[in-house]
Amino acid sequence: MRKSIYSLLLAVLTLSACKKSSEGTANVRVINLVPNSTSLDFNVNGSLQVGSIGYGVATAYQGIGSNSPSFTIGQSGTILFSSALGVSANSFYTLYLYDSTTSMKVSFLQDDRTAPPSGKANIRFLHFYKGNVIVDIRQGTSTNMFTNRSATDHFNNSSLLGYTAFDPGTFNVTVYVAGTSVQLFQFPNFTAEAGKSYTFVLRGFSNVTSGPQALQLIPITD
Repeated sequence: MRKSIYSLLLAVLTLSACKKSSEGTANVRVINLVPNSTSLDFNVNGSLQVGSIGYGVATAYQGIGSNSPSFTIGQSGTILFSSALGVSANSFYTLYLYDSTTSMKVSFLQDDRTAPPSGKANIRFLHFYKGNVIVDIRQGTSTNMFTNRSATDHFNNSSLLGYTAFDPGTFNVTVYVAGTSVQLFQFPNFTAEAGKSYTFVLRGFSNVTSGPQALQLIPITD
């Protein structure tokens, strides 16, 4: 009898260990692009994962159990968005939060961690500006980096999620109304380092002309 109980206990412990091992850990970060937000909380399976995420802030990657996690985004105790996370162990993901606190939206993307080509920097562009404007992104004032981009166009064209390799260096990155010389914003003296990857995001409200809620282009190191 004692031997049978011992065998049963060993089997249960082995099964539990296998289950834990097979679950694994995914890596998730949150980027707050909601212009009228103050301080957002990222909760996973009912527990606070990261708190006080300010506007424009990108959190560090968080280890999340990959066994059917769910999440909420809250502000001052009010849940603004909730959903499930479809993640795989050992993979990396980003939750891009955008639109507004009254109509929050999320773009949940799996991140490409492939290193840039030798001697190059990887750069891509995502359009989360809350306004009907199609833009070109240029290096300086003349060299096109990304053209004819509209809000959240990556939803319908997954190729727009890919990086483009650029020579490293320091340069201005400028937003133009597509196909024109009308300049909307410039990020000055951006330094692209060889071996690193970056995502430029366009954010802001169309009815705001100045301050942090206006149209802005910011780089995020991936």
